[in-house]
Amino acid sequence: MGVGLRERKKAQTREALHDAALELFNRKGFEQTTVEDIAEACDVSPRTFFRYFPTKEDVLFADAEAHRSRLLAAMTALPADANPFRAVLSGCLAVAAGYGAQRERLVLRRRVLSTSVQLRASSAERQRGWEDDVVQLLARRAEARGGPSEFELRLVTATALAALRVALDEWVAGDAGRDLQQLVEDAFRRVGDGLDPDREPRAADRP
Repeated sequence: MGVGLRERKKAQTREALHDAALELFNRKGFEQTTVEDIAEACDVSPRTFFRYFPTKEDVLFADAEAHRSRLLAAMTALPADANPFRAVLSGCLAVAAGYGAQRERLVLRRRVLSTSVQLRASSAERQRGWEDDVVQLLARRAEARGGPSEFELRLVTATALAALRVALDEWVAGDAGRDLQQLVEDAFRRVGDGLDPDREPRAADRP
């Protein structure tokens, strides 16, 4: 079997496990669903499941790493002098593009998260990991050009990723026909006045 075909089959198995888990979590409940249930739904062994996911919780967030990588790659591709707020916006728009065809998965995951305080805490912790990665990337860029302090970078990053989360929540809960990237841009525009150093002052801001 060629490397390309083998990798495609692995990706298909991973996707199948993710989809089966979401369906089972919603039908039976997260706690009541076992790894054996998920593996059986995909006609694979539990041992195969653990080759893809260390725990049952990890399969719930199976796409998180891909979206994190998309976020960081989009930011890295920008010129070094791009300001932090616009850099994070670019990354969040890339994430939104990746989520565009996955609304049903997000709907199912949101339902699962709503049933468990522990899972919501885990989701928040994963977002904190994203924040740390973004701050580190921004700090390296800022150091090279004498940019903002780490405090400012953390403030920008936390607020920007919160805007992304709110836009995603709105998109999942609302009309399926709405454009996620437009929602992200709208969310950033609403908070950008206080975070974007390149903004034009509004009339009310002028002395």
